[in-house]
Amino acid sequence: MTTNGSNSTRAVLRAVTLACGLFLVGCGSADESVEAQPLVLPDGWFEMSGYGTVLHVEGDEITPHFVTPSTCTVGESFDNTLVVDHTETEDGVVVVDLVGPTTDYRLLPLVGPPRCEANVADTLTALDEAFTRHYPFFDQRGIDWPERFEAIQAAVSAGHDLEPTLASFLQTLGDGHTTLDGQDIEPDLGRFGLAAASDSQDLVVLIDGEVASTLGRLTEPQIDETGTVVWGGLDAHTGYLLMSSFVDLGQGGEDAWADVTSLRSALDLAVADLDSRFDSLVIDMRFNPGGHEDLAVLAAGYFAQRPGPAYQKWAYASPDPLPQLIQVDRAGVFFDGDIVVMTSPLTASAAEVFLLAVTATSDARLVGSSSFGEFSDAIDWLLPDGTALTMSMEVYTDLDGNCFEAVGVPVDVSATLSSSVDESLGLLRRLHQAGAE
Repeated sequence: MTTNGSNSTRAVLRAVTLACGLFLVGCGSADESVEAQPLVLPDGWFEMSGYGTVLHVEGDEITPHFVTPSTCTVGESFDNTLVVDHTETEDGVVVVDLVGPTTDYRLLPLVGPPRCEANVADTLTALDEAFTRHYPFFDQRGIDWPERFEAIQAAVSAGHDLEPTLASFLQTLGDGHTTLDGQDIEPDLGRFGLAAASDSQDLVVLIDGEVASTLGRLTEPQIDETGTVVWGGLDAHTGYLLMSSFVDLGQGGEDAWADVTSLRSALDLAVADLDSRFDSLVIDMRFNPGGHEDLAVLAAGYFAQRPGPAYQKWAYASPDPLPQLIQVDRAGVFFDGDIVVMTSPLTASAAEVFLLAVTATSDARLVGSSSFGEFSDAIDWLLPDGTALTMSMEVYTDLDGNCFEAVGVPVDVSATLSSSVDESLGLLRRLHQAGAE
């Protein structure tokens, strides 16, 4: 139903981490007592409140219907077995928290099906109405949607195929969570401040060098069995922790609950070791392209000095938005010391959620460059002609109501990729000196 993480940045990072040997091979809750549970929905019709999707549940299958004010498209059925963190039912409304995203989806019972005739002639209407109703960030991304839709409509009327025309628009939009099936949104290399990078491959080489340089500074480096968590010492007082991804951590491939158990095991080991040996910690999120939001919240719990509310989110199109306040619970293993988190424009999606969560629940400082600026889960959508895409439909803000879509989470101390480690160590020394006075 949802995905998360930027395709393009994840592709870049996967190449980098493979090159550096961080992968040895190839959505959960911060409460360690929680176990994922299978949920089978009862037969009937349910509206996913705020998401333009109606689910038809019949026996072992769930069939999604993608609905706009004047169109409806039937999607491909999937198994009626959902893996959830928790679920509850009140007055016929089923609230579902899937493993992966942190969202509580409200499934409202309907008396019958929507009018649904998937007419290919309605494709452009469906496209216009879906983006008009559900996409929150045209202003933040400097897009005049009515004007752009007229251009798309004119191109199709002139005989151009919709998919490449839409792909070109989505590339301009620059939202890695709003893409066609299989499309990568190429990063704007100008945002990286890396003049030597002319394309993504050059960027991979530059990042590869920085990762290798950073890991080469570590004393007693260690790596978890998934190859995505690395830790060691930067100096006698300062530890280092790299989390390179929040997805595909389990040995079973794309299994969100396996990712939860894998990350929890890795951080239990790493944070216990770091807390026993160091007074301060540098967390490296510069190369994390995201993944499951639950894992970001889980990770923040290992550093939560003030467990509790961390950020809020809501579905943009809900008639009466219901902001959900996301909580961070302290993990059983906890790092008790000064923390700096290194970020970059490659820090995206769920990794940015980690930034919101860790800064809200601890005194962690951010060093580096503003993050990528894409937060919403990527919601599956289907047009009447069969064009499959994902769309950002959710607004995220910090506890003060600030939205960082398209601009990224700001830092406390600016630094380049190559100077971030030294700037972090300098900041930690200043914090230690200030605390001693």
